[in-house]
Amino acid sequence: MKAILLEVKNLKKYFPIRKGFFLREIGNVKAVDDISFTIRKGETFGIVGESGCGKSTLGRTLIRLFEPTAGQIQFDGVDFLKLSGAPLRKKRRNMQMIFQDPFASLDPRMTVGQVISEPMDIHNIGNRRERNQRVMELIGWVGLQKSAVNRYPHEFSGGQRQRISIARAIALSPEFIICDEPVSALDVSIQAQILNLLKDLQEKLNLTFIFISHDLSVIDHVCDRIAVMYLGKIVEIASRDDLFSNPQHPYTQALISAIPRFGQGKKRNKKSLAGEVPNSINPPSGCSFHTRCPHKMDLCIQQTPQLKGDVNHQKACWLETSPEFIMEKN
Repeated sequence: MKAILLEVKNLKKYFPIRKGFFLREIGNVKAVDDISFTIRKGETFGIVGESGCGKSTLGRTLIRLFEPTAGQIQFDGVDFLKLSGAPLRKKRRNMQMIFQDPFASLDPRMTVGQVISEPMDIHNIGNRRERNQRVMELIGWVGLQKSAVNRYPHEFSGGQRQRISIARAIALSPEFIICDEPVSALDVSIQAQILNLLKDLQEKLNLTFIFISHDLSVIDHVCDRIAVMYLGKIVEIASRDDLFSNPQHPYTQALISAIPRFGQGKKRNKKSLAGEVPNSINPPSGCSFHTRCPHKMDLCIQQTPQLKGDVNHQKACWLETSPEFIMEKN
């Protein structure tokens, strides 16, 4: 079994709400609320959930674009939250991020060559000739023409711009990359090309990925293990095969049943959820999902369930035996 690269314990990220002339704090948006998980080297770990569940905030907090409110992040055996200054900058070379909107994340005033070489400039890697050689190498790796080096981001399509973002992310030879919905803004055919590129680069460079998405079909295609988030918390973690064949949490069951399926073969009974997602400023007591759960018990309202189960499959639910997830033939 491969070594653990990232270990997260009881991670929280709250955004303060301020009001009045003196901007007094009157509450918090609990975007990430007491999350724990581990990721092994070479793994692709998926994070999935509805919009607003906190998955993108989690990704940014892991890389310290947002400073966490509480918790621990161990990266490759180092307490990442205790680093600052030069040690933090050095460690960050091994952690990169690919954002959802490549056009917003690329400086329109810089050429592709400048965009890709900027991380090397910041970390003072190599001389100008070596950096230029590295840029040309990376452009080839992500499937762009060499002539792209002197062009600007607005001259490219969305898929090409995402290739530029990927080239920038791997410029420093990182171990770990957070992919924050990198294909959600792209056409389906282009999505497949980008996903295949990421998988090829993972094998070539021995990369470890966190892949954030709301699209379970994409998650199913690329991930080894998957965490399901709801209202700032992880409600289920399992291997890809276990999660899709035997989802244990009622919320996961509802998500999977909503996946469109075409043609002949097996299909799942669709499980609709009542109500709306609660406000993360004032989340429900106990299990945050109990306001929409068809199997709600008194215990669900009173106490918050913790992730329990074996190493391969864990759920945060008070139901000892999850309701059967029915599969039927057409």
